[in-house]
Amino acid sequence: MRPPVSWRHRRGLTLIELAVAMALLVMLATLAIPSFAEMLQRQRLNAAAETLAADLAEARMRAAEKARTLYITTAAGDGACWAIATGTECDCRIAQACRIKAGRLNDFKGVAWGAVEPTAFTAEGQGQGALELRNARGQMLRLEVLPMGRARLCSPGGADPRHPAC
Repeated sequence: MRPPVSWRHRRGLTLIELAVAMALLVMLATLAIPSFAEMLQRQRLNAAAETLAADLAEARMRAAEKARTLYITTAAGDGACWAIATGTECDCRIAQACRIKAGRLNDFKGVAWGAVEPTAFTAEGQGQGALELRNARGQMLRLEVLPMGRARLCSPGGADPRHPAC
C-alpha cells in the first residue's frame, strides 16, 4: 500500500489551478490587444511616411540629375498611390512614359491620404508642397517639402512624439 501524498511532494498542477491561470492570461490578453493594434497602425503610418520621404529625396535628386522639374502625383481610393513624374497629369496607377517611379499606399494597410498639396522639385533642387498621411485611428503625419527641396516629416499638433510638431 502506498503512503498518502503530502502537499510538499506532489508534482504538477490541478485542473482548477490551470483553469485559473488560463483565465488570468485571457484577461491580460484582452487588455493588451487594443494597445497592440494601435501600435501596429502607428507603425504602418510611420513606415508609409518614411517610404514616401525616401521617394521625395529621390525625386529631388533625379530632378537635378535630369535638369528638369519633376512632380509627385497622387491618387486616392482603392488604388491609392504616388509617383515621381515628369508632368502633373501623370497617373500613378498606370505605367506610362511620364512615370519615373511609383509607390502604393495600399501596401500599408489602413493608411490613406489626408490633405495633399501640389508637390514638385526643380532642376536646381528646390521644392514645394506637402503630403499628409492618416490612419484609421485619425493619427496623422505630414511631409513638407521645404524651399531648398528637403522633405521634413512632422506630426500635426505634435501628437506623435517621434516627430517634431508641424
